[in-house]
Parts: sequence; C-alpha cells; structure tokens
Amino acid sequence: MLSIRQRLTLWYTLVLVVILLSFAAVIFVGGTYRLQVTTDQDLAQAARQLAQALSQNEEPVAVDTSYRLLRLDGKVVRSSGTAIARVPASPAVILAAANGQTRRETLALNPVGPALINRPRAALRSVRVLTVPLGQPPTFILQVARFTDDVQRLDGLLVTTLLLALALGLPLAALGGWWLAGRALAPVRAMTETARDIEGTDLAGRLPVSTPNDELGRLAATFNQLLDRLQAAFGRERRFTADVSHDLRTPLALAKSTIGVALNRPRSADELRQVLIDVDHQVDQLAGLLDATLLLARADADRLEHDYQPVNLSELLSDLCDTSSAYASEEYNQTLSGDIVPGLIVRGDRDLLTRVFLNLLDNAMQYTPRGGVIRVAAHAELPVREGRRGAPADERGQAIVDISDNGVGIAPEDLPRIFDRFYRADTARTGAGHSHHGLGLSIAQAITQAHGGQITATSTLGRGSCFSVRLPL
Repeated sequence: MLSIRQRLTLWYTLVLVVILLSFAAVIFVGGTYRLQVTTDQDLAQAARQLAQALSQNEEPVAVDTSYRLLRLDGKVVRSSGTAIARVPASPAVILAAANGQTRRETLALNPVGPALINRPRAALRSVRVLTVPLGQPPTFILQVARFTDDVQRLDGLLVTTLLLALALGLPLAALGGWWLAGRALAPVRAMTETARDIEGTDLAGRLPVSTPNDELGRLAATFNQLLDRLQAAFGRERRFTADVSHDLRTPLALAKSTIGVALNRPRSADELRQVLIDVDHQVDQLAGLLDATLLLARADADRLEHDYQPVNLSELLSDLCDTSSAYASEEYNQTLSGDIVPGLIVRGDRDLLTRVFLNLLDNAMQYTPRGGVIRVAAHAELPVREGRRGAPADERGQAIVDISDNGVGIAPEDLPRIFDRFYRADTARTGAGHSHHGLGLSIAQAITQAHGGQITATSTLGRGSCFSVRLPL
C-alpha cells in the first residue's frame, strides 16, 4: 500500500505528464494547421501570378513553387519544377477543375530510384498541391505545388522536444512532487509525534497548529478541542474518585471509632444502644452516598431512560409541598408555600421526578436561615404560534417549576459549578449541620436531562436563590 506522500507524488507526476502531452498536442495541431494555411496562401498567390503571366503569353516565373498547365483532358501543356512532376494528375481532381472547382490536397511523392525506394516511410517527402481552373468556362487547369518540408521539420522538432521534455521533466517532476508532498505533510508528522507522546495519565500535550486556517490546522485544532474535553472529563473522574473515597472514608472512620470506644470498657445497655444508633446513622450516610453514586453512574450510561408514563406534576408538587411544609416549619422554622397551576401533565418516572424536587427543597431548607421563606411555583409555557417574530417554536410546550428562597445565596464564582459532582461552596462546607455529599444538585440535573428537560439556577449572594426546572409537557 502506497503512503500518502507516494500517492501525492504519483498524482503530481501524472498530472504534469498530462499537461505536457496536452500542451504538445495543442502546439503540434496548431503549428501544423498554421503552416498549412500559410502554404495555401502562398500557393494561391503563386497561382494568380502564373495565371496572369500565362494569359499574357509571358514566361511564368515562380520561386520555390513548381507548376504545370493541363488541358481539360489531363494532358500536360507546360510544366516546371520537380515537385509537381512527381505527383500524378488525379482524374477526380481534373474532373472537378473542369467543372470550375478549386482543390487543395497533400500528396506523398512517388519514390524514384534506389535511394528513394530504400528510404524509411517516415522520411518520404510530401507536397501541397493547389488545383485551379483557368477561364470561364474553364479551358485549362493550373496546378501549383510546394514541398511541405517545413511542416515535417516542425513535426519532428515537436516530437523530439516532447521526448526530451518527458525524459528530463518526469524525474524532476517526481523529485519536486516528493519534496512538495513532504513539506505539505510535515505538520502531519509533527502531529503524529506529539500524539504518540500523549499518554492517558497526562493529557496536557497539544498538537502543534502552525497554519490554523488550512485543513490540517483545523484538524489539529479540532483534535486539541477533543483533548481539552478528554482532559476535563479525566479531571472530573479523578476528582469524583477522590471525593467518593473521602466521603466513604469519613463515615467508616467514625463508625469504627464509635465501635472502638464502645469496646474499650464494659458499657450499659443504653450506652450500647446509643453506639448502635450512631453506627446506624453512619451506615445510612454510606448507603445514601452509594445510592447517589449508582444513580449518577446509570445517568452517565444513559440508563435512566425508561418507558415513561404520564405524571400529574401538579399533584406531585402539591403532595411534596404538603409533606415538606410541616417538616420545614418544625425543623427550621421556615415557611414553605406553593403556587401550582393544576393540570400539568408530563411524561416521566414519578419516583425520579420526586427525587429531583425533594433534593431542591432540601437544598433550599439547608441554606435558608430560620424564619426564611421558600416558595414553589409551577406553570405551563404553551407553544408560541407561528407568525410571531422571534418566538421559539415548541409544539408541546413546557412545564416550568421554580423553587426560590431568601437564603444565603450563592457566590458568583460558585454558581457555574454548583451542578458539579461533590462540589460544595465554602459556605456549605462550613455551615453547621450540613451533612450533604454535594451530589444532590448533580442528581437533580441528571434526572431532569434524562426527561428531556433542563435545570438552571440564579442567585444573589445574601438575598437568596431560585432553581428553575423545565420539563416538556
């Protein structure tokens, strides 16, 4: 299998050969035709001069031109020159001239003598013959002729020049094509060497982009963008693994420490019961973390999509508000209210959607101070009829659920990363009683996207946050 460089060189050489052959053909045909036209013009001029001299009974004089004067029956009246003497008078040409027609033809000379007989066929000479009638009606026939040596010399010169050009040009063309292909593919070699040095453990290397506006430059830039995405994905996976390890180690260490303290000395039944309660709490944390991690793994593998059924979103949100409002009031002294439009029907998994809004409500309760207000609002955004300029075209419409609070808010530098796995802002990490793993918002986003929707957040530090969930109706 030929390499790309070899194929480019071969194509370059073949194209040059075709160009040379085409150029030679054009020169050959054009030069031959032009010489023939010039010869015909000279013969016509000589024929006029000879006819004028013969009509005045003068001795005709023609330079480099032979002629003969014939009767209508083909008998020669007068003749001069060797070219016309060695060309037989064709009966068809004589008949055409007798009928007033002018004829032009190129005829090969009859070989005369051993020297001519033994000459190769390509070396035989030919003559251009012009036959014109004289008189009205014709009484005589005049034939003038001239050797076509100029045309034959041009043909030979062109053939020789073409052969020399091919003999000298093809090796030069091949070398030039090899050199040009090498220069054109130099960026590919550089990219290959760089790509070979990039390893899975270190994706910091990037392909060189020497000419960003050509095809290879765009290919290198696209590959570098792929490496950027892979590096970011590997970074997230490393952080994810590190965070999972840390969050698994903490409850395990606490549970082991609690059990170790209990085993140091005899304990009463109440003390042992408290130890078991503490261990049970740590186990619940482990189970919750593993469940969240498993759900995110299923989301990454696109295994959250099921045979979704119609879900009454209005009813689901109303039930959540009823059950969560009492909990928010008792545990946090917060007010939870709802403004939910009835009749919102979406297709999805009821349990997964419940988990989305429970996570958002729990997040709002965690970061809203005591005495704060949490509000759940839901309404439908119907499709906009075609014809309104600038309006989006959505055939089904959307259900929009806003969960807002007047809590601590989110800092602008933290807002773009709140949906990252295990990400917790400084205020969340230092807040008392926050036992979350930083996966609640990631899970909410994964489930929402699996339902064909999207979740966004807006926040003002110190004034509160608002999470908006959009689901197709």
